[in-house]
Order: sequence, then C-alpha cells, then structure tokens
Amino acid sequence: MKLIAITPEQSVEHESTFISAILEHGFDYVHVRKPGYKMSEMRRYVSSIPAQYHNRLKLHSHFSLISEFDIAGLHINRQASLIPTGISRPIKLSKSCHDVNELTDLGEYEYVFLSPIFDSISKHGYKSRFTQDSLTGTLHSPCVKGEIIALGGITPDHLSDISAMGFAGAAFLGYLFNSKSLNELNEKLTNIKTYIQCYNL
Repeated sequence: MKLIAITPEQSVEHESTFISAILEHGFDYVHVRKPGYKMSEMRRYVSSIPAQYHNRLKLHSHFSLISEFDIAGLHINRQASLIPTGISRPIKLSKSCHDVNELTDLGEYEYVFLSPIFDSISKHGYKSRFTQDSLTGTLHSPCVKGEIIALGGITPDHLSDISAMGFAGAAFLGYLFNSKSLNELNEKLTNIKTYIQCYNL
C-alpha cells in the first residue's frame, strides 16, 4: 500500500522535523502544499528539509524549483498546471480528482488522489462524497487504470476498507499534522505501520 502525507496549508511547529519522521517511517512521498507561499518562501521551506529526503517530495506550486532541488515530482492542479521546460531528468506527476468520471486516461500520472473519501479532519464541513459500495464497483472496473490514492479523513482504522475498495494507497493530512508533538506523531506513524502489517496490506 502506497503511503503519502500532504502538508497543511498553514505551517505547524517543527514541520520539517515532522516531514523527516514521516519519511523515516517508510512513507513514499510527502506532498508540499503551500498555496500562499511566494517562491522565496517555498525555497526556504524545501531547504529546511534534509536533502536526503528531497527525492521523496512532490511540489504543488513553484514548479521551477525542481531545477534547484532533487525533487521527486510535481502535483498538477488548477493553479499550477504548466510543467517547466528544459528538465533533463524524469519527473513523476500526480493530480487530484473529485469525481469518479475523472478516473480515466491516467497514463501520464504515477497516481491520482480521489477525495473526499471520508469526512475531512483538516477541513471543517468537508464531507465524504462517495459510498463504499459505489467506490468498490468503480475502482474494480476495467475502465479505471492507474493507481488511485484515497484522500480525505484518513486514519489507520480506514486502511483495510480502503484496500478492499481497490485503492492503491492512502494520503494523510490532518491525522498526522495535527499532532501536538514529535512523540505523538511517532505514535501515530507506528500505529499506521502496525495496522498495515497486521492486515497484510
């Protein structure tokens, strides 16, 4: 099961330390989503994360920084959709979807997010738009090709259901970054790993 974390829009205390811990616990990627950041702020943010983890970061904005850092890839969205030209190395693309009708023609993407699967932890009033039965039918359809990642309200208790529905992985935001301390975060990360091992996901 692919595991992804997404940073909160507003920075939290010790955020770069949190990101290091998340990646040390085996998450595949951390998506850096800071829509209010200027280029200089994003550059400082990426620089604050140890360079050994840069190749497991994906940017949601300021795509040109991929030429300055060993960034893994870019996340396409309405505000940032143009890929910089002249990049000499492979980059991995992802994007967000909010409707099952968008889950076609995904060949150029490493994976896509589908949300909200459960009621959001980080966005008040952002409710699930899907039923488990409808998602199971859709994600097991031959029309859907590519890796679909569940996003929205994800906690460890949801992981077995996510796997059964046909998702390739899960993206965590509020569950992780609402942690009040590094110890609390590490406990949550351990819970995720234990749950995955227990259910052989």
